[in-house]
Amino acid sequence: MKPTLVFILVLLSLAGCQSKQEQQVWTTVMEAEIYKISALSGGQIKQILVSEGQEIESGTLVAKLDDQQFRFNREQLQASLLELEAQNDLYQSQIALAAADLEYQSSRQQRNEKLYEEEMIARQQFEDGEIIKKKAELQHESARKNLALVKAKQASLQAQLKSVQKQIDDCVIVSSFSGRVESVFYDEGEMLPAMAHLAEIVNTKSMEANIYVNEERLATLKPGMRVKLRVNGYKNELTAQITRISNKAEFTPKTVLTPDNRTVMVYAVRLRTGNTQGILKDGMPVDVYLP
Repeated sequence: MKPTLVFILVLLSLAGCQSKQEQQVWTTVMEAEIYKISALSGGQIKQILVSEGQEIESGTLVAKLDDQQFRFNREQLQASLLELEAQNDLYQSQIALAAADLEYQSSRQQRNEKLYEEEMIARQQFEDGEIIKKKAELQHESARKNLALVKAKQASLQAQLKSVQKQIDDCVIVSSFSGRVESVFYDEGEMLPAMAHLAEIVNTKSMEANIYVNEERLATLKPGMRVKLRVNGYKNELTAQITRISNKAEFTPKTVLTPDNRTVMVYAVRLRTGNTQGILKDGMPVDVYLP
């Protein structure tokens, strides 16, 4: 074989090896964001308004719980507030009358005091006037304390009313997330415990995955960089974006495949990709090609 031909074959072999190295493949699985819809207030499920497999948006009404007992409690509190309002008006009137009487008795006692100093009335009459004035002061103070007590009770009932109203509002369960209803764990008529998970929502609009790279490969990557994804059965390539690179080295998880030896320390790289067409599924294996 001629030396020139041998040299060309060696170059082609090296180029092939280099190309193969550049096309290293990381196999991983896609992960969907999963959200739990919980009930803050427990009770009997009156109505379920979504079904499994349904796509919903944030703010969608998911279910209604029986809130009849809470409404009864609210009516009772509202009636008690009306009663206290009537007492409030009564004590306001008593305070006004007591204040007027106190002003009158104070003025009268001032006159008695002058008359007593001029020895025009007896000491007994002066002391009787002082007692009457004291009674007027006590009546005025008592009416004011009664009014303060009523206002304190009103504040307490208002706080209870807000608490009951929140329980009523919590009986209407609304999703805070958008996605596909993956599971509904209860049926209408069943008792739903407080803080229990009613349904599971899977975000199908975007997916995430982890790959693990060694130090040499890590130096070429940075957040925001785009990578290629390939899925079996789909001929077109997908793109994903690096969202996070771990600062801590770890051993490669056994469930993840990389082209590196499994005993070396690697760094987790988090990827995110859009999935508006619904091509990717939760748990679907994909091949990742780094630039």
